[in-house]
Amino acid sequence: MYKNIYRLNRISQEIKKEISYIIQKFINDPRLNQFSTILDVIVSKDLSYAKIYVSTNKINDNLKKSSIEILNHASSYIRFLLGKNLKLRIIPQLVFFDDNSYIEGNKISNLLKTLK
Repeated sequence: MYKNIYRLNRISQEIKKEISYIIQKFINDPRLNQFSTILDVIVSKDLSYAKIYVSTNKINDNLKKSSIEILNHASSYIRFLLGKNLKLRIIPQLVFFDDNSYIEGNKISNLLKTLK
């Protein structure tokens, strides 16, 4: 059981590293923010799906949504490049999500500072 969890963590870290590299070097869409940060990758137990949480530096919500839509549209190309770089039998389907936990954390931190 623990070996499987450890393996999933290693695979998710490798996917995170490779997708970050792929977005920087191979995705040349000018609408996409090149300063997107891959915060977390959650891989299903059977390696069929991967949820990728992305943080962008764009302030406007419409621009953030368009960046996520662009990444989801390019997910098959990213998956193809990922398959070339990773030696896995199954390359998971990629689904990108916007992660605003950093913004929410700052809001909570500011609220706690005002309580003091």
